[in-house]
Amino acid sequence: MTSSFPAVRAADSAEAFRVQEIHYPPDYRQAPHAHDTTGITLVLGGEIRETASRREEEASSLSVVVKPAGTVHADRVGPRGAWTVRVEILDEKALLGDARDLGPWRWLHAGPGVRPLLGLRRALAGDPAGPDPEEAVAELLGEVTDADGPNGHTSPGWVRRAREAIEDRAGEGIRVRDLAAELEVHPVSLTRAFRRAYGVPVSVYRRRVRLRRAAARISATAQRLSRIAHATGYADHAHMSREVRESTGLTPTRLRELSRGA
Repeated sequence: MTSSFPAVRAADSAEAFRVQEIHYPPDYRQAPHAHDTTGITLVLGGEIRETASRREEEASSLSVVVKPAGTVHADRVGPRGAWTVRVEILDEKALLGDARDLGPWRWLHAGPGVRPLLGLRRALAGDPAGPDPEEAVAELLGEVTDADGPNGHTSPGWVRRAREAIEDRAGEGIRVRDLAAELEVHPVSLTRAFRRAYGVPVSVYRRRVRLRRAAARISATAQRLSRIAHATGYADHAHMSREVRESTGLTPTRLRELSRGA
């Protein structure tokens, strides 16, 4: 894409919500700004760094952001650009009742919201096997309302170091006991503090990191799936394919197609 601005494809549904597919060019920057409507966005491919509420999040394939209306945020797109699908809530009273039920701005990685948003991407592309948009949006709102992201809880510095270690070594299957020993804390203390800080247990976070890395390679490269599985820490191609399907409702091949606009 040669434009210096995002390219948008959209479809409305009875003026209650809008589904948008947005392609951001490489290295695109957005200064701090806010939207008048609430949005929920899935990153299909590429990378985005978003800053809000004095916190920065790094998002890639299968990352979902919940962004209430009025949230001031700034974005930096990576060198490959980024491909996203966004649901914009046009009638909050009809769909949400109270927008506060969705909670604050937060990113959810390779977890809640992925499957319905991918379904909406299929529907937007005219896939006859795609879901009913109203049902998919209802499912999406239910999932992200119930989901916990980073909760702003003030945690010891070693909790952040634990997260960084998991990010760096997700493919190695690092165990809680070994990580706790490295940090010189008790495994139970690590487990409880990590869940308070990031909303999920260490095991779930580790699995989601591995899935995100696999999805990023699936969307960005033409590598054989067996090579991607090996490179991202899966036992084999079948294991990766099963986990991708369970999380997204799609095979890795179909996820690759959707991530590239098919």
